[in-house]
Amino acid sequence: MKIKDGYMIQEIARQIALRGARAFYAGGFVRDQLLNVSDHDSKDIDIEVFLLEPGVLRDILSNFGEVKEVGKSYPVFKISGYPHFDFTVAPPGSSYEKAALRRDFTVNAMMIDVISGDLIDPCQGVKDLHLRTIRHTQPRVFIDDPLRVYRAVQLAARLNFSISPETQKLMAETALTNIDPERILLEIAKMLLRAEHPSIGLRYLEQTGVLERNHPELYCLKACIQSPTHHPEGDVWEHTLLVVDQAARLRKKSRDPQTLMWAALLHDIGKPGVTRQEGEKVTAYGHDTQGAELARRFLRNLRASRSLTDRVTVLVREHMRPVLLYKEREKLSDKAIRKLVERVNVAELLLLSEADYCGRTLKRDYAPIRTWLLERIARLGLDPESGINPLVQGRDLLALGFEPGPALGDVLKEAYEMQLEGKSKEEILKDLKKPLEQT
Repeated sequence: MKIKDGYMIQEIARQIALRGARAFYAGGFVRDQLLNVSDHDSKDIDIEVFLLEPGVLRDILSNFGEVKEVGKSYPVFKISGYPHFDFTVAPPGSSYEKAALRRDFTVNAMMIDVISGDLIDPCQGVKDLHLRTIRHTQPRVFIDDPLRVYRAVQLAARLNFSISPETQKLMAETALTNIDPERILLEIAKMLLRAEHPSIGLRYLEQTGVLERNHPELYCLKACIQSPTHHPEGDVWEHTLLVVDQAARLRKKSRDPQTLMWAALLHDIGKPGVTRQEGEKVTAYGHDTQGAELARRFLRNLRASRSLTDRVTVLVREHMRPVLLYKEREKLSDKAIRKLVERVNVAELLLLSEADYCGRTLKRDYAPIRTWLLERIARLGLDPESGINPLVQGRDLLALGFEPGPALGDVLKEAYEMQLEGKSKEEILKDLKKPLEQT
């Protein structure tokens, strides 16, 4: 929290205290303060006020800026210019214990008095912090909000905590049919983007039966065999968990970490449909193309944006390409390199490819593949991230004497293919002009 923001909260708390009420920091902010970590959902700071009418709180907050009220069942006040502060009023007659029991997990149910610094911990959250355990506050916690099942696993992954057996049992018994898909997408994204080892949360989704019930496309990876020579780690699910953790290690290098992490999770989603075994040989031909379509469907079902879905789909479709091209490097044409740069952001693809290559129990060095491909791209004067802009435009063809119309598009495609072959703009225009000169 910025110093000036801290002074403002202190002043608000003093004005609240003058009216015989108390203001507490609450929720994840308290947890992270006690853990001495800065990773908190959107950096929001919850402040809960006791013994005060909502209208009075609003009047106090209005001294510091325009006040907006959000939420329906549980109003939250926000001050314009300070979007990270959420002010709530405890219901009349609500004790600190009742307020804590409305929270999801014991480590999120602690409060700190803004003025005195006193810690209120009715659910023994400090004990569970020391035990590094996620534990529900009361038996109805998942019935009241089934999304908390996903929140438990993403929190366990982000904090590197375990989930208590009793909480896991409740998670396994919770109906998950009435959760908005967008909310599931957000919780999984938090796990993928903030956890050092997202596999912790993914494994809890598997162990509690959530994966089988809500994400059968991923659950199928458990039964999908792989070649023990190339994948001694086991089935495709075990490989996926390793790849996701490898991608988490690399995501700081990414300009688009959300796409990278979703692609890591979904990169082999096509394998169950194409895996075949003949004797000791196991193959999964075409899993990249089939996986791209399944990844698209998976993200659409979670109502991901079209932009994110498209970017993930491209990476899933191309995820094997760097390694395959490296194996063929002695006879690989420049056109193949140009077409790769045309299709995909190679910098992001290399991160996914490295995670896939190293996401197994074999120790492997990806550096030679990365160095070779980037050198080939640089030698052609290309940018691995920006694609290839067509040299020849429609206006160039009109200037040559081509007639406007649908056929012009076909000529532009021909011009672009010549460009991928390595021809200059002058050479392309010269070749295209020859048929015109003959008529």
